[in-house]
Amino acid sequence: MKRIRNSKRGFTLIELMLALAIITIIGWTTVALMFAIRDSFMTTYNVNDASDYAMLYANGFENAFLAHTQNHNDGIFRVREVDSVLCSQNSSVPVFSPSQMKTTNRNTGAVVDKWLVRMYFKVSTEDYAQVVQYKIIVLDNYYAPALKEMCVYEGSVWAPHMGPGKLTLANNGNYASDGDKAHYYNKTTKGLIDNTWYDTITYKF
Repeated sequence: MKRIRNSKRGFTLIELMLALAIITIIGWTTVALMFAIRDSFMTTYNVNDASDYAMLYANGFENAFLAHTQNHNDGIFRVREVDSVLCSQNSSVPVFSPSQMKTTNRNTGAVVDKWLVRMYFKVSTEDYAQVVQYKIIVLDNYYAPALKEMCVYEGSVWAPHMGPGKLTLANNGNYASDGDKAHYYNKTTKGLIDNTWYDTITYKF
């Protein structure tokens, strides 16, 4: 008669510890990968959303500027510091006021607009007509007061009915309270803005 022996030998302590270590490493790697994917998605989303806002402001400014100049209306353009609204004529007349998503500022805990927008101008003369160059900087308000630049958008618009001397530029301190002007007008920092750019453009016929 043939006897069958069943082995009851189990895992050793070393084998169990090794298996647990492997499972732990795989688990942490998976979690780290998930966080990296999430952060990458959020970064891409934020950059794309900031770029969309910059282009919206550019379109808002160009359309309003051309409408005013073609109708020979005096005007002034600036981005209002308080709420990043693009204004014409005076601070109470918004040309472009987009709805913004909100964020919680990590320093103050206050609920604020996600983006702060800064807009600067300069003028070049080409064939007697005036070309307005503009630069739009979108900042992430989550990091205020240490604002983080998310997008820099540059463009230009030609004013065919305006000759030299019709456009004037000024720095009216729109961004002084949050330190933006000191930062952006400093050539030794990131060089986004130098002293040839201004935060307000005025035109008179």
